[in-house]
Amino acid sequence: MSKIGGFKSLLAFILVLAIALPFSVTTSQAAVTAKTGWVSIDSGALTVRSGPGTNYQKVGSLKNNTAVTVYSQLKNGWSQINYNNKKAYVSSQYVRMYSFLMDKTKIYTYKTEGSYYKTQYVGKYRDWDKWVDNEGFYITKEDSKGLYTGWPNAAFFTDLAYPLKVGMEWTDWEVKNKIIAINGTLKTPAGTFKNVVTVKSSDGYTTYFAQNVGFLKAVSNGVTMSELTSLIKK
Repeated sequence: MSKIGGFKSLLAFILVLAIALPFSVTTSQAAVTAKTGWVSIDSGALTVRSGPGTNYQKVGSLKNNTAVTVYSQLKNGWSQINYNNKKAYVSSQYVRMYSFLMDKTKIYTYKTEGSYYKTQYVGKYRDWDKWVDNEGFYITKEDSKGLYTGWPNAAFFTDLAYPLKVGMEWTDWEVKNKIIAINGTLKTPAGTFKNVVTVKSSDGYTTYFAQNVGFLKAVSNGVTMSELTSLIKK
């Protein structure tokens, strides 16, 4: 190959590289900015549309608590999401950018007042998630107003009230609760957890919850009453 031919080949390679690099950076940046959101609707299903507005064609629907990839949230109140590997849109008011439901793929072990309890997801109970432990089963649920734990045909409790923010208050069974922190870090025998929410209650309890994990720990007057000690894959 002559010097001229070699120079032309090198120039062509540089031009191809110059074209490819900006595309690679743009693709990478798009991947970084995408976040996970959860459908948060009290009843029915969330309509998915081809564009950011009710005048656009309906292309599908999503059930409550379905996880979705959110590319952006527009100023006009619509969110661009991934739907069946295509870009689509849903109303932002029905997309919650955090979830504190327990991980259905994991087995949890808690130490509560000296005893160990294992718990794991076993299926649905109506529109609730059903979990079993040493003493039976209980149910959990999350919607646009909060995170709940309960027992079939009995009482349920509000663990967290939404929208999630410091100072959020609610009363549950005559106990007043208040969110005092939302971006904490907490270490338990099961690991170190970030984005931890701390709730202070009028009965003297302080409870901690982690995103995508759920309940971590409960402390009463400085004494640990219950704590997550193990979190493993099924």
